Amino acid sequence: MEYKCTKWTHPKYESHWTTEAHITRWNEFTSSHVLESIHSSLADRFSKHASISDATHQALLAYHGKHYEERKNGQQKYLPRRPLGTFQCVMANPYMEQNEQLKEMALTIQVMHQNLEDSQLKLAEVRKHYEEALEEIDEW
Repeated sequence: MEYKCTKWTHPKYESHWTTEAHITRWNEFTSSHVLESIHSSLADRFSKHASISDATHQALLAYHGKHYEERKNGQQKYLPRRPLGTFQCVMANPYMEQNEQLKEMALTIQVMHQNLEDSQLKLAEVRKHYEEALEEIDEW
């Protein structure tokens, strides 16, 4: 995995970071790494670390969705995942789980993930309004 981080700066406005996580796989035929996927941070972040964390989280969701069939009978089935070709995450229903500790952990993960996704969407919306306001100021 390679991170491509960009710091956006402007003399009048707050600087911010965006990150793309580039995931490669080894190709035996060409004896080289081949780009398999790119995962971007959802919202601009004020720190590089937060931006990298965001992009990594998006990669985790995609790869867990991609390999879910292999993991659906283990404890990882309760992690959030993004099925191939979709933008919305899903999670296995933990209410049928017999292990009470695992059930409570899965329910906690669901709440935390939903709160994180809600926060990321709100951040992206605030950033959009901020950029629109900056464009209006520049035009004025």
